[in-house]
Amino acid sequence: MGVFLPGDLAKRLDRPAPGGHTFPGLSTELRILFGSPNGVTLKLLIFSAVALACPCYGQQRPAPSAEDVFASFCKLDAQGGQLTADGWQKIAALFMSPGTPRRGRIIVIDGGGQLRPTREGEKIDVGREYIRFGQIDLPKLRFSVEDGLPHGIKVKEDFSMVKTVGPKGAEEWRIEGLVPEPHFTVDAAIRYVTEVRGNTKDATTKKNADRTLAALNHFR
Repeated sequence: MGVFLPGDLAKRLDRPAPGGHTFPGLSTELRILFGSPNGVTLKLLIFSAVALACPCYGQQRPAPSAEDVFASFCKLDAQGGQLTADGWQKIAALFMSPGTPRRGRIIVIDGGGQLRPTREGEKIDVGREYIRFGQIDLPKLRFSVEDGLPHGIKVKEDFSMVKTVGPKGAEEWRIEGLVPEPHFTVDAAIRYVTEVRGNTKDATTKKNADRTLAALNHFR
């Protein structure tokens, strides 16, 4: 004798799923097979649980907007992503022609914010605005203020977003051009300098790091 499913579950299986998908007869089959001795029952139950738990089951997730793609880059960049292997791969994937990692210096900023996107034909213009505190020359970790820029000035940086065909054949937004120089927040710069200082045996680099950390702490 078969074991019947609870009424709520049976009713949910009989109703159309989000997006209009239906599972005709599935609840009836489960009522019959629930008590059968073979392994089919377990597979059907697992399948049903996944379908019920995920409202988007059977639907394709929409691609991120141009603004979302640019926001991902800004976040990864500010957190120091360009100077880690994993972070660089994630950032490079957001650009049409990322180029090679730029490890000559770090631009230290306040974190800034995104500018409002505007459409220009088939492209979308985006940007970020931030206060530029200075730069850290690599690999010696020497900090200096920006040449020719008044202290605390806001800098605007513009980018363009274009559509391209992604790995799965769907259209996706990408950032046009090369990946810019690394732009770290003060906290990300402090973490990076502290880590490098702890791993180096070079006395000059350690001395520079101490001075750089002292300077960076003033911007906190």
